[in-house]
Amino acid sequence: MISRLVTTLLILASLASFGCEVEGVGDPCVPEAIQSGGFDEKEFYIEPSSVQCRTRFCLVYQLQGDPTNVCADGVLSGTDGCLTTDEVADRVYCTCKCGGENSNCDCPDGFRCEEIFGEETSPGIAGSYCVKSSIPRK
Repeated sequence: MISRLVTTLLILASLASFGCEVEGVGDPCVPEAIQSGGFDEKEFYIEPSSVQCRTRFCLVYQLQGDPTNVCADGVLSGTDGCLTTDEVADRVYCTCKCGGENSNCDCPDGFRCEEIFGEETSPGIAGSYCVKSSIPRK
């Protein structure tokens, strides 16, 4: 009887740990459309239907430059417009829509739900997205 109770509790605990966190938020991605010169640090970019992301949203969060132009080892950020791997990882990643019309997730630990795109954007894009808590808005 006690072993059944313990087994049942373990099963319930394992089920409770699944489904609370959105899989794929924070995974790395590279936007398919990168304009010449890269992105502007004053702007946000979302790529919906990203096949690289389980969440289907690839976010560029106020990044200055081209995320594919990563500095070689020992080269300082900004040299020839290159970015460090940390800069890219902190500001380019898969996200999900956590607020607004058609929101589909709650942000996992380490992320905050932030309104990025207002009503002036298309209804499918407008709303809030999960953003890394450790990265301040510029």
